[in-house]
Amino acid sequence: MAKARFSGIYPILYGFFREDGALDHASMRRQVEHCIAAGAHGIAILGLVTEVNKMDVNERRAVVEAVGEMIAGRVPYAVTVGEPTIHGQIAFSKAAKAAGADWVILQPPTARGGGEAELVRFFGAIADGLDMPVGIQNNPVNLDVSLSPASLIALHRQHANITLLKGEGFSVDIARVIEGTDGAMDVFGGHGGIEFMALLRSGGAGLIPAPDCLAIQVKLYELWRKGDAASQAEAERLHREVLPLIVFMTRGIPSLLTYGKRLFAERIGAPVGLERAPALAPTAFGLAEVRRLIEDLQRTESECGIVGVPEIAK
Repeated sequence: MAKARFSGIYPILYGFFREDGALDHASMRRQVEHCIAAGAHGIAILGLVTEVNKMDVNERRAVVEAVGEMIAGRVPYAVTVGEPTIHGQIAFSKAAKAAGADWVILQPPTARGGGEAELVRFFGAIADGLDMPVGIQNNPVNLDVSLSPASLIALHRQHANITLLKGEGFSVDIARVIEGTDGAMDVFGGHGGIEFMALLRSGGAGLIPAPDCLAIQVKLYELWRKGDAASQAEAERLHREVLPLIVFMTRGIPSLLTYGKRLFAERIGAPVGLERAPALAPTAFGLAEVRRLIEDLQRTESECGIVGVPEIAK
């Protein structure tokens, strides 16, 4: 299988649900159209911000199919796969590919005996059962199971289709993976992009954030890719401008779902809808902080020539 290179900003979609608990297709479509209009280089689904842990397998498959239809091949599509068994991850990945996924992001099971060697075998067996590009999610902050840089490098060397990493640990460790694979892995960051500039300096390929400040992060990335000192200095400045928002939103997944989802829903004109339990109740102070952060974001967007929310195709 020829290696495809993936890069850029891939927003991981929020999950929007109607009050009856069903997926809100209208709001999900509005979100997809917003992301594409804002310049997203790809779209990802079934992350923690999609509330994947609050869905059963049938719902997860339905979301993957629905979003695949909404994207309709306009941008690359990445799907996170978190089934607890090798067979389950292979089957889900194949279903994702049939729904239009260009690559999958394998998530480790919540508990795994046997240490790193067993987890390397787990991921390797899944990759060997697939004919598509495979990424590994390595998130020592939010997930109970993770791999060392050495194990991630070994996975890439031993399995030709493991060509991507969603690296959400310390930037220094992620840089070790990039260096240890001679830049052959497409390494994406996470956690909203809190260390995005460090990732870019180390040779990272892109970012998989929530879509809260998507247009700014797309502009930042494209400035950095120009390569000249002035453009990269402007990219650094834009990162500093949105860093308070990123820090506020990445204190924890419950707070991101409570406040980030509200911020984003308001910006695209979608209802927040049903909040699946367990959910963190917003406070007056938290909502006031979100309001202040929205105003700061809008000011930065205006300074960059981004006026309002990108027009969404009807």
